Amino acid sequence: MAVRFYDDALTEKIKSWVKDKNMKVLKPSETSRLFQLQADESLDKPLTLPLIAISRDSEFTILNTAKKSLTYDGGHIEASHKKSELLNGIPIRLSYQLDIYCKYFNEADEYVRNFIFNIINYPTVHITIPYNDANIVHDSTLILESTVADLSDIPERLISGQFTRMTIRMVIDDAYLFSVPFMKNWNIEYSGNIQIDEDFIEEKGEN
Repeated sequence: MAVRFYDDALTEKIKSWVKDKNMKVLKPSETSRLFQLQADESLDKPLTLPLIAISRDSEFTILNTAKKSLTYDGGHIEASHKKSELLNGIPIRLSYQLDIYCKYFNEADEYVRNFIFNIINYPTVHITIPYNDANIVHDSTLILESTVADLSDIPERLISGQFTRMTIRMVIDDAYLFSVPFMKNWNIEYSGNIQIDEDFIEEKGEN
């Protein structure tokens, strides 16, 4: 499903803001299979902190069920005499959750502060649309929801001991499901001679 492009782009954006090499950032597909990932990497031993887990709501909203042509709305696609490519999109809304796990409250609190400023100051999410080798770059906007929750009291079996868990909610309400169809162009070739009536040209030029 094409929403994975937004998952990957958001994950890379979050990773670029994290300077701690020990901080592990899980993208939505990894978070959803956290139990399997945990078993593969550490033989069922508890996850180590700090940790960031990005998750996406299992449901997303289709804002308009009619497709929209984006070719002339900023989507540039090369065209040749043999074929023309189009860029179509169906607008959707995606909701994300950013869970920050740290051993100490002060550490988690600093991450929350930095993420809030970065999301507000640098909200653009760049995705690349690969269909038919188009590789079109599309920009969407990350919107921070107003409530930040401290969910430290909720038990987490994969993390041992005391820890702090802070949760930030975000949405992308200008996302799209993309399609890049192409169609062949017809060429008309004429091998004969074309004669131009000079009197006709003069007559047209006077009008």
